[in-house]
Amino acid sequence: MRTTVENLYALQELQLQTAPASADREAQIKALRATVPAQILAHFDRMIVQGRKGVALVRNGICRECHIRVPSGTAASLIQPKDLYLCDNCGRYLLLPLDEIAAPAETTPAPLPLPTPVRKTRKKPVAAAV
Repeated sequence: MRTTVENLYALQELQLQTAPASADREAQIKALRATVPAQILAHFDRMIVQGRKGVALVRNGICRECHIRVPSGTAASLIQPKDLYLCDNCGRYLLLPLDEIAAPAETTPAPLPLPTPVRKTRKKPVAAAV
């Protein structure tokens, strides 16, 4: 399923280019559209017609289009996707970039040392003067 979303992302990048259309780019768009199933492509096209992107990248667990945190279960499933995932807020297909997949293993911080306990001293009670 990852390849489907990656193809949609590549298609989105080609369609949103501001450069003049060329025959080569049109051929690439047509080839990418042929690799995506019709129902998925229909949802993607609806988003594009509305003037929105159809695929959103997820960085640090946040959808980069609507800036809302993705549920942790969905974010974990994006590492090895077996299904397509939509953002609960904006409805875009979610894609976790390859550099985000490798990053958690590399950036795991070392555990902090436990602080040494400090012994508290008790003040002696002052005798009351009579």
